Amino acid sequence: MEPFQMQKKSSVPYFALVLWQEEYPHLTVGFSAREEDSSSMCHNYALHVEDQPSRVIENRKSLVRDLSFSLDSFTCGEQVHGIDIAYVTGEDRGRGNRDRESAFSNTDGLFSSEEDILLASFYADCVPLFFYAPDIDAIGVAHAGWKGTVQKIGPKMVTEMVSKGADISKIRVAIGPSIGACCYEVDEHVLHPMMDALECQELSTTVALPTSDHKAMLDLKEANAQLFKQIGLRDDQIVKSKYCTSCSNDYFHSYRRDKGDTGRMMSFIGKRGRS
Repeated sequence: MEPFQMQKKSSVPYFALVLWQEEYPHLTVGFSAREEDSSSMCHNYALHVEDQPSRVIENRKSLVRDLSFSLDSFTCGEQVHGIDIAYVTGEDRGRGNRDRESAFSNTDGLFSSEEDILLASFYADCVPLFFYAPDIDAIGVAHAGWKGTVQKIGPKMVTEMVSKGADISKIRVAIGPSIGACCYEVDEHVLHPMMDALECQELSTTVALPTSDHKAMLDLKEANAQLFKQIGLRDDQIVKSKYCTSCSNDYFHSYRRDKGDTGRMMSFIGKRGRS
């Protein structure tokens, strides 16, 4: 079953991670979408692309309103395909919500134990990773392109949560919509670092299906799942979306499909006080 489900009653298109929200009702978790046959910048949530900043901010306002959050709670980093992770305190609430300058610089992962903070990051094919540690009620999000994947930003986030007191056996991870193996052909420039990260002499066909000329169709979602298992997470701690952002033109922006001329989706996770 696909863990991310479109919320059709919302005024703004987005997918909710219903599995988590039903189990933990104080959580709000999901991934934005765009409308069918829309323009390349429709429902763009990132300020670093060629779009009007005022329109991006209005898009953010509309989505967070549907999520019953405010723009003041919206908090994000300035992503660089790295593995730096920031712990978000109450004083950090709202960083990056209206401008790039106030965002966490050079940061591809955010986690927090605070209520009424909506952690956000941006995508157009890369892998969104979501984290929840129920024993310490901590939330997290990480941006994992192939560079972040081979540098193990996902396992690093788990380690950061454990350092705050989380029990690794209870941490939940969700791997969101991203480009799939069906559409993501890469060469040795990517494949060799991926083999090093996965500590193998050759990639299994579940991660990379060889094509020709030392190339393969790479499954970044599965690569991230295997990296989580390397550090001891069980299958039942990990859920994975089946959506490919390149194939699903009706729902998603795709950098590769649209040759760079596209907006960005947004992953988000926040929490309310427990009743």
